[in-house]
Amino acid sequence: MSWKSVGIGAGVGALFGGPIGALIGAGVGGWFSASKDKYIRQVETEQLFVFTALFGMLAKIAKADGVVCPEEAKTIKAFMDQIHLDQRSKEIAGSIFSKAKDDRYSIYDYATQYATAFNNNKDMRIIAYRILFEVAASDGELHPEEDKILQGIIEPLAIDPSMYKLFSAEFFGRTHALSEHYALLDCTVESTDAEIKSAYRKKCIEYHPDKIMSKGLPDSFITFADEQMKMITCAYDEIKKARPGLS
Repeated sequence: MSWKSVGIGAGVGALFGGPIGALIGAGVGGWFSASKDKYIRQVETEQLFVFTALFGMLAKIAKADGVVCPEEAKTIKAFMDQIHLDQRSKEIAGSIFSKAKDDRYSIYDYATQYATAFNNNKDMRIIAYRILFEVAASDGELHPEEDKILQGIIEPLAIDPSMYKLFSAEFFGRTHALSEHYALLDCTVESTDAEIKSAYRKKCIEYHPDKIMSKGLPDSFITFADEQMKMITCAYDEIKKARPGLS
């Protein structure tokens, strides 16, 4: 995933506005491809938006306690490797990170724009939330300011509050209730077996690699879709244990 300069940063910044637009307008737009193909440019615009939003939020959570610690930096570098960024893309990510961690915007500003872009895709909002949790947990403890952000960002990201407990369990070994497993499938304890099975199958389709690619996202984000799918499968398995008739 990489972008080559064509000098359209100001135009992109004007298009997006807010913190993401400010970063793009400040220089990130210069990493676009020179392709004149409208479809390619549209896909790259979407990818650039996601890229900037994610690393902008990562910068804010990493510096929530006043300093980016070595463990957090290591986790973010590992994240870059995990999504298979080439060297140029890592430089872009580093530039976004450096600018965002000290800019005048809050993580909630970035989250609001990100959520607006994915207003019809709750799963991408959850994936972003999980990445923030991973960085916060990288040093083995949850700083009060990090915890405040992880709880406060739920509303601007427009995700279910149960996600906080689910990821707390994943990264800090905290237990969570069966109701949270239902929430991950967009169901409740009152849902029928048929409704739960249907919801699970729908999630499987949503996280299929072809589905992720059709959304114009980088291939590397399939990694995070896979992680989310593991959580969904785990939730379904736990619900099945509580419902002997559900296969």
